[in-house]
Amino acid sequence: MKPIHRIDQAAETVGRFASLLFVVIAAITAYEVVMRYVFSAPTSWVHEITVFLAAAAFVAGGPAAHAGRAHIAITVLPDRLSPRSRARLRVLQDLLTLVFLGLLTHAAARQAEVSARDVETSGTALNLPTPLVLKALFAVACVVLFLQTVGHLREDLSALRAGRAPR
Repeated sequence: MKPIHRIDQAAETVGRFASLLFVVIAAITAYEVVMRYVFSAPTSWVHEITVFLAAAAFVAGGPAAHAGRAHIAITVLPDRLSPRSRARLRVLQDLLTLVFLGLLTHAAARQAEVSARDVETSGTALNLPTPLVLKALFAVACVVLFLQTVGHLREDLSALRAGRAPR
């Protein structure tokens, strides 16, 4: 589905950019393989960086998928409902999602705050602040998901009022 809200469009743009991180992951992993097995000089940084980049890409992927409602959904029940009942169910789903995301956002923000206060680092040879960065990214992603769901709720309420099936 094509996103219609600005926040959805932004999430899709960030998601497309984040998907390119997997190309970077493949490239530096290939570099590690050559260094380790051809030159017997393994790196100390590739593993940590690839895990960080993959985690960041997955965090960005959540809002990107939510933008077009492209996440996995079981539609056996909604497909059997009338358009009006489907719209009611979608509104209920949006409301429950908002409750969940409100709680998740609160917890994620607290985790990010503690990580920032303690300047949490990876504890590896590189000792990068990757836990801090990922927790902050996750908290931001939760806020974005919450705002997206508010937009989706408005859209679904509009469909319900019009008596049509939600998009």
